[in-house]
Amino acid sequence: MQDGPSAVGRYIRERRRRAGLSQSELAIRAGTGLAGLRDLEQGRVRRPRPGTLRRLAAALDLSAAQIATLVGLAHDDTDATGLRIHVLGPLLVTAAPSAVDLGSPKRRELLGLLALSPNLAVSADELVDLLWGTPNGAQLLTTHVSRLRARLGPSSARIVAAGGGYRLDATADQLDLLDFRRSLSRARELVTDGRPEAAVPHYRAAVALWRGEPLADLPGLHSHPALIALARDRRACVIEYADAGAPHDDALAALHPLAEADPFDEALWQRLITALAGTGQRAAALAAFHTLRRRLREELGVDPAPELQRVYRDLLSETAGSRPPVPQQLPPARHGFTGRAADLAALDRLLADWAGATPLICAISGMAGVGKSTLAVHWAHTVQSSFPDGQLYVDLRGFDPGRPAATADEVVRLFLEALQPGGQLPSTAHAQVARYRSLLAGRRMLIVLDNARDAEQVRPVLPGAPGCTVLVTSRDRLTGLVATEGAHPLDLAVFDADDARSFLSARLGARRVAGEEHATAEIVERCGRLPLALAIVAARAAAHPGFALAALAAELHGAHGTLSALEVGDPTADVRSVFAHSYRDLGPDSARMFRRLALHPGPEISVAAAAALAATPPAPARRQLRELAGAHLLEEPAPGRFRLHDLLREYAHELVRADEGDDGCAAAAGRLSGHYLHTAAGAALLLAPRRDPITLAAGTAGETLAGHREALAWFGVEYPVLLAMVDIADDPYLWQLGWALTTYQDRTGRWQDWVDVQDKALRAAQRAQDPVGLAHSQRGYGRALTWLGHGDAARLALCRAVELFTELGELAALGHLELDLAQVDEQSGHPDRAMDHAERGAAYYERAGHQAGLANALNMICVQLAAMERFEQGVTYGQRALALLRQLGDRRGEAATLDSLGVIQLRLGEHARASASLAAAHRLFEEIGDRPGCADVLLHAGDCHHAAGSAHEAVAAWQAALAILEELGLQDADKARRRLGLLVA
Repeated sequence: MQDGPSAVGRYIRERRRRAGLSQSELAIRAGTGLAGLRDLEQGRVRRPRPGTLRRLAAALDLSAAQIATLVGLAHDDTDATGLRIHVLGPLLVTAAPSAVDLGSPKRRELLGLLALSPNLAVSADELVDLLWGTPNGAQLLTTHVSRLRARLGPSSARIVAAGGGYRLDATADQLDLLDFRRSLSRARELVTDGRPEAAVPHYRAAVALWRGEPLADLPGLHSHPALIALARDRRACVIEYADAGAPHDDALAALHPLAEADPFDEALWQRLITALAGTGQRAAALAAFHTLRRRLREELGVDPAPELQRVYRDLLSETAGSRPPVPQQLPPARHGFTGRAADLAALDRLLADWAGATPLICAISGMAGVGKSTLAVHWAHTVQSSFPDGQLYVDLRGFDPGRPAATADEVVRLFLEALQPGGQLPSTAHAQVARYRSLLAGRRMLIVLDNARDAEQVRPVLPGAPGCTVLVTSRDRLTGLVATEGAHPLDLAVFDADDARSFLSARLGARRVAGEEHATAEIVERCGRLPLALAIVAARAAAHPGFALAALAAELHGAHGTLSALEVGDPTADVRSVFAHSYRDLGPDSARMFRRLALHPGPEISVAAAAALAATPPAPARRQLRELAGAHLLEEPAPGRFRLHDLLREYAHELVRADEGDDGCAAAAGRLSGHYLHTAAGAALLLAPRRDPITLAAGTAGETLAGHREALAWFGVEYPVLLAMVDIADDPYLWQLGWALTTYQDRTGRWQDWVDVQDKALRAAQRAQDPVGLAHSQRGYGRALTWLGHGDAARLALCRAVELFTELGELAALGHLELDLAQVDEQSGHPDRAMDHAERGAAYYERAGHQAGLANALNMICVQLAAMERFEQGVTYGQRALALLRQLGDRRGEAATLDSLGVIQLRLGEHARASASLAAAHRLFEEIGDRPGCADVLLHAGDCHHAAGSAHEAVAAWQAALAILEELGLQDADKARRRLGLLVA
């Protein structure tokens, strides 16, 4: 067994590194598996499939000569399980570890004949007549077939008897002729579809398979019709390849041997002359024309065809200087380019799918410093061979802090100079645009318009005729260009964590980065994964190789902030400066919105919340947010939801403190707290309509939600924001936000969050000496501890709440607390004590006239009676509770009571009634979004199915309960596991 990478693996790795691609980037471009590419480069795969090689070659943009090298190396690395037959040149059969010796010339001719008609039977008479022409030929044929089979070995490419003769069964991976036909067929399909540029890689792969004349070493077959037809196919393929836009170097390499072999083929010579001129060999092109013209006149008495003479006249014009050299204006590609695999693949797909009927326009947008220009220039270099007529590039200076933006007239003049150096320019701007577009007509060019300010700056520079591709970069989204010119948008985001780390590794060395993983991760996050910020840190680290990365990370975390640590003195590369230029372009209202967004804790803000923050109605707030998003000062991850990048948040925070002062910031923060408090409190009462409301702090009115579903959805979206608001809100907003969150946290099983919020609310109420806030927070804290299973701590907290509400004289609240304490005793296995609390709670509710509370107390008594096996009494209390709850419309209480009755009915052996009660309870819990309640009912439903002998349904119910409980991280998951374990046992 061979060790280490194979020759083809080493070659792929070398070409990949030269292209600046990671393994994952190349795998995405080529449409191959990352694991397979790694295996190839590391030597675990020594002979990749030809199809894989073709895709890798296309992704690496290899020339025809490089593809031939790659194919040759792949043949050298053939492993023991593969066999390939080559007829596009001297006959060659390869298998590990080297070429297969076929033996006698007749045996080679026999295989050649069969390979010219793959997967088709060739009659024995035809084979005998062509190879021997003697009476004993049939016996010789049988002998040679047998020996040929032995030489080919146990391969899936095999010779079989068929149709009174023999057939070579092979695939395109086993026979280069079939491989050639497959690539040629695909290329022609793409040309027919109007996509010649997409056909070029397939033509290139087809041409690269040829090693010379087909079966050149078998002179006895040279006059065979199949060989003559194959030579015609090769000629047609090469001509089509040149016409489809092959790079001139590749076209020249493919055309030259064919033109030399046929000195009168004007179509071949015309394209050869064009390719010579395209590679800068105009003298050789002119000489080739003179040679062909002399040959045609002397030997055939004719002149070259008109089309060939037109090419000659064009050459003379170019030589005289009326046509310029091909413009190559791209700036150098960034050394060590990393990441952006998905974005590069998206650009590749755009180019591959482009029909060519109209100009292809791609608008790359993104926030300042995200790497738009770097990506555009890198990709432009990788595809420049697809644009044989050249590349134009201009920096439009749309957001340059030190220079004015380039005008469209200025850009058109620059491009005219590149297309016609020294030529006289038309006198008017309109005429210059017309001349510019006329010069682009019929050309295949790549135009990069970098750093555009807006769509208006770009429109006059767009080509009018098909054939050109335009790449525009801008901080603006260029939605006008997308809407009216059909531009394809590509919104560039910051790096993900892996790409950011690779970015630093490429600049600082993998060893240095790997040696300080924690510091690297901190740098990545403090820089917000923004390429410009990472580049600044990397440059500082590279300039000071003795500095620990941890020290640089500490600088970013220092008292002066990340932006100060990223100052470099160059306004084009300073993060704060590039942000400032975008900010200065905003209108006054949008600028104020941007500043105040820094006061929002994140991660996202809605239009309604932004309107409250900015003290403006929702409609103008929406327009301002969209202007900010259009300028990439704000992200819109979902419709109507906006967020600030961390570094932009820090920049906005500097602005809002400087421009609006402490009083202005405090007022805006108060409006924000009021908005979330009033909306959350309203949503909580929609989830639990019978819940006792509290008197809310004055503030901005919240959103009006339509009903239960909308309230549940609002909590689901805003929950991370509400938790963040708890961290910045002042009393009384803080404890009241905690009160408003309780119902949602209870219904969704977020009990640790519940404990954390109530703990913060308690501390705030204590600081403010707020007895009402303290009482409510103390009760909420105890309830959350109960659900987490901390019974003793919960009892202490709830008893303290009893004292506080007793001082406040709140009878209904004391009733709630008795039921809370009953819940603690129930969980600890003391139904008698829980019963006492429930009865005291019922008494409080009756005194307070609190019907909903009384109904819940009756249900709690029902549960405890069932636990003490006093089932008949339990049913009585449960039915009283159910009737009252239905009268009140308390769906959660109704669901809980149906669950209690279902458990009692199960214990009484009334399986059908129990199943109906539990099904109704589950439906109600699902409707109100109470997931712990759903899990509890499912456990009981599984018990019911099991008792009724329906093991399959029992398992399904318990598994559904287990899924919910595990997702919520609840201890009751053990109950479900034990039930399932007992059933399996």
